[in-house]
Amino acid sequence: MSPVLTLPSIDLHRHLEGSLRVETIIDLARVHGTKIPTTNPEQLAEIAQVLVPMDSLDAVLAAFGLFQDAFHTLDAVQRTAYEAVCDAARDGVRLLELRFSPDFMAKPANLNWDEMMSSILDGVRQAQAEHRIAVGLIAIVSRIYGPESARDTAAFAANWKNQLVGFDLADVEESWPSRSFASAIEPVHRAGLPVTVHSGENTGPSYIREALDWLQAQRIGHGVSLIQDKELTRRCASEQIVIEACPTSNLRTRAVENLASHPALPLLRAGVPVCINSDDPGLFDIRLSGELALVQTQMGFSPTDLKHTIQHAFNGSFLSVIEKEAIRRDTPEWDFIQTV
Repeated sequence: MSPVLTLPSIDLHRHLEGSLRVETIIDLARVHGTKIPTTNPEQLAEIAQVLVPMDSLDAVLAAFGLFQDAFHTLDAVQRTAYEAVCDAARDGVRLLELRFSPDFMAKPANLNWDEMMSSILDGVRQAQAEHRIAVGLIAIVSRIYGPESARDTAAFAANWKNQLVGFDLADVEESWPSRSFASAIEPVHRAGLPVTVHSGENTGPSYIREALDWLQAQRIGHGVSLIQDKELTRRCASEQIVIEACPTSNLRTRAVENLASHPALPLLRAGVPVCINSDDPGLFDIRLSGELALVQTQMGFSPTDLKHTIQHAFNGSFLSVIEKEAIRRDTPEWDFIQTV
C-alpha cells in the first residue's frame, strides 16, 4: 500500500448544525438554562454523537435533537459558526462550504432568519480573521418541513444571494422527492444560485435523476446509489456532476454496509467527479483529515486518486473563481490543481 498522502483539503459538504462541539452544547445549555441529559462531556458524547452504524438514516437524523436545541440565541449562532470554521481550518481545510437550514436552526427559539444569517456571517468573518480559509455558505431546505418552508427558504436565499454561494435540499428524500420542490425553489434559479441536492443516500438512482432533471442540481450530496445505474453514471461523468461523498456518514446511516463496498472509488475511476467530505464532524466525531486517510487505507484510493478528488472539489466549489484562485495561489501544496 502506498503511503498515506496528507494535503491541505477542501470540504464542500459540511453542516453547520452538525459541526457543534460537545463541550459547546454543554456550555450553551448552561447559558440558556436548558436541560440536557448530562454535563459530563464523555457521557454526553455517548448520547449525542453517532459513533456506530445506526438502523437507518432516519435514526441518525433523529439524533440531531441536542444539536438543534443549542441555537437559542444569536450569540450561540455566531459562536457555532466561528467554531465550525476554526475547527475546519485547524484540520487543514483551506476551502470550506458550510451549509445550514435556517428553518431548522431557528425553530428552538423562533429566531429571526435574517438576524441569524448576520450572526453566521459575523462568526465566519471572525474565524477568517484568525485563519487562512475561504468559506462559502449554502442555505438548505429541510424537506421534512414541506414545500411552504421551501418557498420561505428560497425567498431567504434569493434575498441573501450575495452572501450565499449555493442552495441545497436535505433530509428524508423518499417522503419528499425533488419534484415536490421544483416550483418552490424557482426564486433560487432566478437569483443565479447553483444547487446541490442530498440524493441517493438511502434511495435509488431514480431520485438522483429527478434531482438533476427537476432541480437542475449541479452537485449531488452522497449519491451512493448512482453506481447502480450505468447510464446515469455516464451522464454524471459527461455533465461533470460532482458527487459529494461522505464515507463515515454513509457507513453510520447504513447507506453502505461497509467501507469496502462504498462506491466513491468506482465512480471516480468511471470519470465521475467525486470529492470527499465530512458531512457532520461534530455529530460523528470525525475530521476531514481522518476521512482522507480512511479512503486511502480502507477504500483503496491511491495518492493520485486523492489528488483527483481535491481537483474535483476545487472545480466543483460554488465559490467565485476569484476566491478559489486566491486560495489556490496561497496553497503551494496544491501545485497539481489545474484551473479551468
